[in-house]
Amino acid sequence: MEIADAPNVAANERLKTQASVSVMVVAFNEEQDLRATIATTIAAVSAIDDLDVEIVIVNDGSSDDTANIANALAREFPLVRCVHHETNRGFGEAFRSGLAAARNEYVTFIPGDNLVSVTMLRETLRHIGQAELICSFPVNVECRPRLRRVISSIFSFLYRQTFDLPLRAIHTNSAYPVKLLRETNLRSQRYSLASEIMVKLLRQGCTFLELPGYLNLSQNKSSALQLKNLVEVITSYLQLVTEVYVTERATYSRPPVRVIPEDLRA
Repeated sequence: MEIADAPNVAANERLKTQASVSVMVVAFNEEQDLRATIATTIAAVSAIDDLDVEIVIVNDGSSDDTANIANALAREFPLVRCVHHETNRGFGEAFRSGLAAARNEYVTFIPGDNLVSVTMLRETLRHIGQAELICSFPVNVECRPRLRRVISSIFSFLYRQTFDLPLRAIHTNSAYPVKLLRETNLRSQRYSLASEIMVKLLRQGCTFLELPGYLNLSQNKSSALQLKNLVEVITSYLQLVTEVYVTERATYSRPPVRVIPEDLRA
């Protein structure tokens, strides 16, 4: 699959110089970190001019004080809204609820544990509009447990090779066009959802831009190594292979187009 270094005309028509974004914060039992996550988000947003932003907290049936904290944040900050699930539905359904609630052109999602740093989120938001997908990959992966790093490396390698994707990482902090995302049939319910989104959008010929970023060093917790998530990863991968190469081959057969950031162009 050949990758170009500039957006094609059709892709350019879908981009705008000024954009709006919904930052989705998915939270399940995050009473300790949710306020810090919103503070991080607001700090990133405040550093950018000419970008219309809303923050959508999706409380996925938390059993701790997450719901009350989310409601208090919405009262405190006008750009914050809340979506509440009565019971825990899992990341996939939480993401879908946030996507349905999003009012803006683009959407990005971050966990409620304050894992994503201010600089990483700021750079993602700052480049919105330069490509359809803005993909931020973590540089300081050493802050994660060794086993998690090994599994993530295998996961990314498998996806890159299978689906011919020119990315440094597959499971990244990214921003997507809401319209395209709503038009895409997404099946994954857990850990694989972000990767499924990346594969399906890029193989529809979307433009993409990659940026390095940093994770907050103090945040190491993760549910990615749970057995149910590993089972979901295998099942979703096999389903995705079938869709991309057999049942929906015509839809997912166009090469993605790499965009160089404007501030790096000669």
